[in-house]
Amino acid sequence: MSSPPFSPLSPFAVTLLGGVFGLMVGSFFNVVIYRMPRGESVVWPPSRCMQCGYQIKFYQNIPVVSWLLLKGKCKSCGTPISAQYPIIEALTGLLTALIIGYFSFAEAGYPLDFKIGVTFLVMASIPIFVIDFRHFLIPDLLTYPGMLLGLALSFLPGGQTPLQSLTGAAVSGLFLWLIGYAASLVLKKEAMGLGDVKLVAMAGALFGAPTALFGLIFASALGCLIGLPMMLLRRLDEHRHIPFGPYICMGVLLAAFFSQPVLDWYMGLLSR
Repeated sequence: MSSPPFSPLSPFAVTLLGGVFGLMVGSFFNVVIYRMPRGESVVWPPSRCMQCGYQIKFYQNIPVVSWLLLKGKCKSCGTPISAQYPIIEALTGLLTALIIGYFSFAEAGYPLDFKIGVTFLVMASIPIFVIDFRHFLIPDLLTYPGMLLGLALSFLPGGQTPLQSLTGAAVSGLFLWLIGYAASLVLKKEAMGLGDVKLVAMAGALFGAPTALFGLIFASALGCLIGLPMMLLRRLDEHRHIPFGPYICMGVLLAAFFSQPVLDWYMGLLSR
């Protein structure tokens, strides 16, 4: 018998709670996006106005709602507050609700470690997108905990083993590092940042080496689809590049769901 629509265990309630949790995490992501590239602590000092130093009260820091009530301005000095803040919060909440809702309503029996891993990747992709596009950096604050999360999840039954998680992180990270090292020798300049390597290692820890490596293939394909037209339009050159981190996130997410069907299709072609 299915749970009532508003039962604490119903898919609807779980989805709603996931969205609320995503809103709160999105508020933290705003701190990460602003402070991490500047080398500032994401824990201290508390949130404050960058113009007048006014310390924001907890009730003025409610995701999305506070920005709307304050009409996008500091309560103390009236300095405009960037719309990025509610957008990041709302986007994180929406994407979290969507992925948790999908897992809650989906009939396919996904392992618990896979569900948590995908949810973490979807959420972490948001600050990675923004920071990598702006600063060509990927925060260790997300990749290192992601690796530890992947290892911790590997102790749950029904998914990958701790050895597979450790091997996935090591093999995936080393593979991308070797590619970057070889490219640096050919181009005689840095071709791959360590942030990308750590991100792929995180994917390997969460999903295993095959998914992470397939994710790199998908990421490269996505990068080509977007990068080649930009090169033809002369939007890219040796001084202007596109960050690889966002494509890794999208590629790994695609690989998590579709790498096995693609591999089965390819093997079917070879067997003909």
